[in-house]
Order: sequence, then structure tokens, then C-alpha cells
Amino acid sequence: MSQEELERLVADGVIERVAADPETASTDLEQARLHVESAAEIADRDPVGAFAIGYDAIRKALSAHMRHRGYRVGKGKGHHARTGRCAIAALDDAAIEEHVDAFDELRQLRNQSEYDALVVDANDVADALARADAIIAAVARDLGA
Repeated sequence: MSQEELERLVADGVIERVAADPETASTDLEQARLHVESAAEIADRDPVGAFAIGYDAIRKALSAHMRHRGYRVGKGKGHHARTGRCAIAALDDAAIEEHVDAFDELRQLRNQSEYDALVVDANDVADALARADAIIAAVARDLGA
């Protein structure tokens, strides 16, 4: 974990320090796991919905990591983008670096699908779910969950 970068994000108001909440973090991480399972079940029939659920699994896993460590995203616009910035600083794991870096791309694709009627396909869903699995596993390892 890059404590220096996390402190910079706190100083810049990107994230805030809060009381660590391992119990809620555990719930968030379990929900993330269930989201991946649910998304896989509907991927063929509803790829747009499956992609949104897969993306949300990643966001919940990253939020679980922040909650467990005593951080949360500050108020204001760009909540999901700031979650990604925190994840890059906090999850110092070379094995998942590409997956965490891709979170912003997935966020943009999700927004286009949500607000601009972009239709995602099975490849987009498979990519999101593979990245979700990797991030959930890394968060679980880091938190000992």
C-alpha cells in the first residue's frame, strides 16, 4: 500500500479518513462475489445488465478495501473515478495492476452503456468479470478475507 499516495489523496480531498469498518467491508466483498456469479448467469441473455453488475462487483470490492482500511471517497462528483484512484494507490499488487488500471476504462464503458445506449457484447462482459475476479481475489488476500 502506498501510504504516501493515500495521504496525498486525503490532502487533496479525493478520499477521507473514517473509522475502519471490517464488518461492512466483508459484506461488500461478499456482495461483489455474488455479483460476479449473477452476471455470469445472465451474460448471454442480457450482456448490458451483466456488464453493469460485473462493473459494480469491482466497485464494491474496491470500496470494501477502503472501508476495511478506514477510507472512503469524499463527497462530490466523480465518486467512481475517485474510487479507482484510491485503488491504484492502495492495492500495490503487481499481479492485478492491469486490472485496477482498467477500472477507469470499464467505468467509461459502463457510463456509455448507461447514458448513451452503447450496447456491450459478450467480450466486454467476459473482460469485466475476469477483472472483477482478479480484483476480488486481491482484495480478499490483502484483507485476509
